[in-house]
Amino acid sequence: MNYDTPRIKQTIPARAAAYVAIYPMLAQIAKEHGYALAVHGSAHRDLDLIAVPWIEEASEPLALVQAFKEALSAVTHADHSDEHFPDCDPKNKPHGRIAYSLHFTNQGMYGGYIDLSVLPISKGKEAACT
Repeated sequence: MNYDTPRIKQTIPARAAAYVAIYPMLAQIAKEHGYALAVHGSAHRDLDLIAVPWIEEASEPLALVQAFKEALSAVTHADHSDEHFPDCDPKNKPHGRIAYSLHFTNQGMYGGYIDLSVLPISKGKEAACT
């Protein structure tokens, strides 16, 4: 397989349909872990999700990610590279959110994948409106 081609820019309608089909399962897993789950983006290349802690006892973000990974049989590496990320390669993003990549194939970003952003669990007092 030639990974130098611009395949990542191609939209594959079947991916969007697959993403829609798995969303209810992921939303239920998120709820079980104390998170609300929302979709953002076009779902052309990947499925962009945002997980927001919704209850006081929400799981740690990595527990949610691991539950998603197990339910999807997702991988976190690509055959064409030596990189392997057992913790889904977290990236720090603005406002404290953490982004994780869960891939459906071993082709890295060339196959379908989920880009999951998890907002941090608040440990302090909530702001009051005066």
